[in-house]
Amino acid sequence: MNNEYDKTFGADFINSVPEESGVYIFRNIENTIIYVGKAKNLRKRLSQYRGANRKKKHRKMRAITKKAVQVELKTCSSEKEALLLENQLIQEHKPYLNVSGAYSFLYPYIGIFWDSQKPCWLGICQTTVPEEFIGTSFTLFGAYRSRAIVGNAYRSLNALIKYIAHKDHKETKRYRDYPYSNVSFYRQVDQDLHRGLTAFFRGESRDGLTVLTEILLEKPDARKDASEIQEHLKTLTLFYEEEAQKLRSMLAKFGMTQSYISQYDRDRLFIAVPVSPEVLKLASETVEKP
Repeated sequence: MNNEYDKTFGADFINSVPEESGVYIFRNIENTIIYVGKAKNLRKRLSQYRGANRKKKHRKMRAITKKAVQVELKTCSSEKEALLLENQLIQEHKPYLNVSGAYSFLYPYIGIFWDSQKPCWLGICQTTVPEEFIGTSFTLFGAYRSRAIVGNAYRSLNALIKYIAHKDHKETKRYRDYPYSNVSFYRQVDQDLHRGLTAFFRGESRDGLTVLTEILLEKPDARKDASEIQEHLKTLTLFYEEEAQKLRSMLAKFGMTQSYISQYDRDRLFIAVPVSPEVLKLASETVEKP
């Protein structure tokens, strides 16, 4: 039994919790949201917090209830609507107990730099804070889902481009203070690769990989490292099939042609929940109080 739970909320609190789908929001003494969760059955889920013991698997529940002084409940018409509301609230408030690092929950993007004044330059970025790149010459693609797959694709692309271009350390350093982002710049890049990578990250074609492979075949060092090259190409193919193509397919179903979609709108599409006025109202009402 979690004694902290009863001390804070009272032993009879659980009987007042509805047996409905919804979202629960824990706040600390400063009234800051510290954790957001969703449940198919709110009473059953919060009973698990009350029953949390000292086992390792219950450690997080006990940490949450130890720091919380109140819990707020938002009922939803379905479990899917609860999931949508949970995602929106986490993205808006970034409760520190939801994730290790406020931005690790967010979906990743990959960006390609294009500047007509520097047509043979290629910049590549990976980020979970796309707003940092507003006003730059980067075109962002995403939001994708898996940070692992996207991160591996970013690293593999950089590993391959090093065989065919020269890294520009000076330009790369200009972006070193961008939070939760990785940026690399290269010079002497074939412009066909720019166009191919744009179609690749949009999930429209594998032309980027085709162009890249053809250029690599002309490089002796790349031919020497053929097995390593193949592994990187497999990583990029996995990204294309699991992330780029799936996002493009979903966007097409809704008649959307853009390269960029916000992290919240991505949830709306993939969860496939029509956003009711009630859900939007719940999210807007759940704000930090001074």
